[in-house]
Amino acid sequence: MTWGWLIALGLLLARMGFVELETAEAAVPEWTIMLLLTGGLVIGLFGVTGLLGLLGWVPRLGDK
Repeated sequence: MTWGWLIALGLLLARMGFVELETAEAAVPEWTIMLLLTGGLVIGLFGVTGLLGLLGWVPRLGDK
C-alpha cells in the first residue's frame, strides 16, 4: 500500500511540474519546475521498484 502512495505522490509532483511548465507565465523559477519534474519521476520510479518487490530489504512500516 505504501508503494502505491509513493507512485501517486510521484505522479502528482510530476504533474504539478508539467502544469507550471505549460503555463506561459510561470510564477515559479525554472529550477523549481525541474525539481518538481525530476523529483516526481524519481519518487514514482522508487515506488514502482518497491511495488515489484525489488526493494525487499527496506523494512516495512511498523515493524520493529
